[in-house]
Amino acid sequence: MGTHGGSQPHQMPGFGVTAALRMFAEDIGVAPDTVKSWRWVASRWPAGRRRDDVSFHIHRVLASIADADQRFAVIGEPPVLARTGERRWSEDEAKRRVGWQVSRPETVQEKLIAVHALVDDDEVATRVATDLLRRPKVAFKAAGETTKQERIGAGPRAGP
Repeated sequence: MGTHGGSQPHQMPGFGVTAALRMFAEDIGVAPDTVKSWRWVASRWPAGRRRDDVSFHIHRVLASIADADQRFAVIGEPPVLARTGERRWSEDEAKRRVGWQVSRPETVQEKLIAVHALVDDDEVATRVATDLLRRPKVAFKAAGETTKQERIGAGPRAGP
């Protein structure tokens, strides 16, 4: 990314980087924000640091790692995929690395995060909770968890 205003801000008043990106986006038929995103990702991965064996999408996810040295090191250390046993980045593994919500949750914690995101609305959460409590095993286990929390002081407190 260059300096604010582009390389020659004095040449054409009113025609800066934003206008150029908007025109380019229109020419190729994509949203201007998409071109801005591509530009940002490219700025985070100088040509000599990009990996031909890693997709642009993975570069985009890992671009959110603030420290450049860490970002450049991480991309070269792909995780072992449980399904295939090969070292390779997947979208979810990249998202896990940067702390984003994954598309296909695997762990209990990832599933809880996904459920909470889906039931953000109180009306939906109420209906889901009601439906879940109609399952005897779930209701029994939930009641046990509530009792356990109250015993350790994490539950409702008695008044004075």
